[in-house]
Amino acid sequence: YSVAMRVARLFAGIGGIELGLHRAVRRGAKSSFETTLLCEFDDAAKAVLRARFPECPIAGDVRELKRLPMGVELVTAGFPCQDLSQAGLTRGIIGDRSGLVGEVFRLLRACDVPHLLIENVPFMLQLQSGAAMTVITDSLTRLGYRWAYRVLDAMAFGLPQRRQRVFLFASRELDPCRILFGSEHGDASPRVATDCARGFFWT
Repeated sequence: YSVAMRVARLFAGIGGIELGLHRAVRRGAKSSFETTLLCEFDDAAKAVLRARFPECPIAGDVRELKRLPMGVELVTAGFPCQDLSQAGLTRGIIGDRSGLVGEVFRLLRACDVPHLLIENVPFMLQLQSGAAMTVITDSLTRLGYRWAYRVLDAMAFGLPQRRQRVFLFASRELDPCRILFGSEHGDASPRVATDCARGFFWT
C-alpha cells in the first residue's frame, strides 16, 4: 500500500491495536494506517479513546452500527473474551458477550473489506473442543477469506508479563501465513492446513 490503509476498529478497548499499528509505522513498516472509526461500548474506555484519538469518530454499541466507513481496508476486533476465558463463565462462543463476534461478520457481509485482524484469549482454542474457532473460521471461509492464526506471548517481545493471545489474520488479497509467520512461513508446523487456512500454536 502506497497510501495509508484505512482501518475500522471494533471492540476498541483503549486502543491497544491502534497503538501497535502506529508504532509499526514508526519502525519502518511499508504501510501506514489511518483509523477511520473506533467502536467501543464502555464509557471509561471511550474517554481514553477520545483523549488518544481526538480526530476519530467513536461509535458505541456495535449492534447499532449499520455500516463501516467507505473505503475501509482493514477491520480489527478484540471481541469480548468473558465467555471464552478460563477465568470466566466458559459459556463459549454462544455466550452473550463473546457471541458479539457475530456482529463482525454481519458488518463484513455488508461491506467489502479485504482484511481482518481479530484477537482473543488462547483458551478459546481448547474450550468446547475448539468450537469458537470453528465458528469463526467457518464464517470467514464462507465470506471468501483465507485465514491463519497463531498464539503470541507478550514476554516474547520484552514485556515482563506472560500474556498470551490468539491473533487471527484473514484476507481476500494477501497470503495470511506470510503476514503472521513472516520468515517462519516455510517452517511452520501447522495445526490446521488447507488450501485457504493455516494455524499453529507458538510461544
